[in-house]
Amino acid sequence: MAAQTKGQTWSKSHLFLNVLELEAIALAQIFIFVFACSFLGEELYHQCISFDSTLTRLIQGSPKVSTTVVTLIATALSLASSALFSLAIKEAMRHKMRSSTRLIEVSAGAALTKGSHILMFGCWRYVVMTALTWCIFGLFKLLTTGWTTLLMPTLVDCTFDVTGTQLDLANSAFTQLLNTELSVYSNLQIHDDSFPIIDIGSSLSGISAAGTNFGLPGILNFNGARYNISTGGILPAMPGYTGSTEEPGANYTRMSFAGGEVLVNTTILPDVEAGGWAQWFGVQRNYSVYQQGVTANVSCTLATESGYQMNLSSNFFPLPVPSQSQPYYVWAWESSAICNGGSTSMQQYLLLANSTNQADVQGSGFLPSVICPGQRNPSDETFQKFLIATQGYYKYSFLPSTVCEVTPLLTTVLVSYSSGIIDASNIVDSRPFDNTTSPLLLFIAGIANYEGRQVQGTLTNSIGDALYSIYIAGGGPPIENNTQQVYQELESYWRGVVEFSATFLRSGYSADGAFQNGIPSNMTAPINGTVWMLTMGWANRGALYLFSVLPLGLVTILTVLASAYSIFHLWDERKESHTKRPFDLSNPLHLITVSAAGGLTGKLDDFSKRGMRENEGIMVKLEEHEGNIKELVVVPGPSVAAPSAEA
Repeated sequence: MAAQTKGQTWSKSHLFLNVLELEAIALAQIFIFVFACSFLGEELYHQCISFDSTLTRLIQGSPKVSTTVVTLIATALSLASSALFSLAIKEAMRHKMRSSTRLIEVSAGAALTKGSHILMFGCWRYVVMTALTWCIFGLFKLLTTGWTTLLMPTLVDCTFDVTGTQLDLANSAFTQLLNTELSVYSNLQIHDDSFPIIDIGSSLSGISAAGTNFGLPGILNFNGARYNISTGGILPAMPGYTGSTEEPGANYTRMSFAGGEVLVNTTILPDVEAGGWAQWFGVQRNYSVYQQGVTANVSCTLATESGYQMNLSSNFFPLPVPSQSQPYYVWAWESSAICNGGSTSMQQYLLLANSTNQADVQGSGFLPSVICPGQRNPSDETFQKFLIATQGYYKYSFLPSTVCEVTPLLTTVLVSYSSGIIDASNIVDSRPFDNTTSPLLLFIAGIANYEGRQVQGTLTNSIGDALYSIYIAGGGPPIENNTQQVYQELESYWRGVVEFSATFLRSGYSADGAFQNGIPSNMTAPINGTVWMLTMGWANRGALYLFSVLPLGLVTILTVLASAYSIFHLWDERKESHTKRPFDLSNPLHLITVSAAGGLTGKLDDFSKRGMRENEGIMVKLEEHEGNIKELVVVPGPSVAAPSAEA
């Protein structure tokens, strides 16, 4: 009685442990599958998962190392799934063999526990079973491929959203500040502090823009940033493109800006810059961002055809200069034009002449530019443009008396950041200035006025030289016979100056230290766009990744079904105390032992084709007795194998 009670207690404990083991097998397989699905879900949700720059360079530099590591991980996970399936199918086959089972089914089960297959296509009765083992065999072979496909990082093109803010030049709060500071700053302060940028930068911008009329390439460098052709009136807003990182200093910001770091207030979403911008740059990145810019419609015509009575006049006063070697003359030029409301605008220049008080017609040139700021629009009484009266003398005589009408425009630009170059030529929308932006118009006109004066040297003029050299580089008829082409160059030149003026102003008020706590929120406008980043990582590849987890999913289903089958049949063993040592179908020694114990060898046919068919159809059953005795016995009954000819 005591022995029976002890046996029942052991059976319950054995049943409980077996159930736990089978549940652990199923849960472990499910866990591996959930891990794969979670990884796939992250790729589908984020569209792109990228490494930081350090890992990207490491993987690119040592591709064999990364391939080896991923292959080892994929192999380990595949082996784990295969082992779990093998454990589940072995236990399921043990329960299956406790009832009548054909030897061919035992053979198929043994093959599956070892990740193999059977080959019985010659007999139609077993085609389905053969195909099933081949399918499962194929699933195991695809496990490593699936994991490798899922885990292997490749060069991917990631797309992220860009948001941020920029200085809004049309904002009423900013224009009020600008108006106040224009009245406070003296021209001397602005010109002295900012001379290197305004004097050189605006000329280079104009020359670069003018070259586009002949398809000449032009890269403009300003404050360390590189622009294609011209600045477009924008300020670089993307990391890696902002240029100088030097601190500008407290006295060199706003309109006294003389170069230095400008602040960037942009964010890439999702928050890939959490570890620092430089950590997430990948191999290559291109930005496409909508920003506020400034450009101008410039129209240059003959003064007599312009509709404006500016009456540009230029007169000089010769001043003799005594010299020990050879005396010469300085000509003090005064150029004036009539502006809006009858007021007069004036420029003054100094030129050199020879000892005979004559200019060198071939070697020297004079090209005055008189600016009339704040030209009122008669239709709506708004200040939307300014005028430039200009004319070339001596070697610049190819430019007749001309009036250029400059209408600055506030623009929305789709700015492209690529390969270190900023391209602000893609204008999406534009609108003219209005009365609220009149301080901005006056500032731009002031820069143009300064440019018109500073480009004139004692012998030559930068604008005149640029017009002539660009025209010659483009080829064509003599310059004197192609005034319209010269006008197109001049229009592009002044447009480049206007765009540079806006970029200079943005730089000054966006510089580090221009405001105590950054640009006030009431002076900003939004920035939005997209960044394309080429990096090492994973991206959403759609059906490819779905197929990569399909083999694992099917193996998981088979493992869970096999475990559930075993748990269901364990209830039959709840009162059996003699099943202490499990039967392992994959172990040849176990098969030999139970076959010999059941006397199976004496009941099998020979190795002829007919004999093997007979053997395949024999019904057997696994019997387990006290004392760890297990037998594979033949179940009485007719063979189910189809008859065949003797081999």
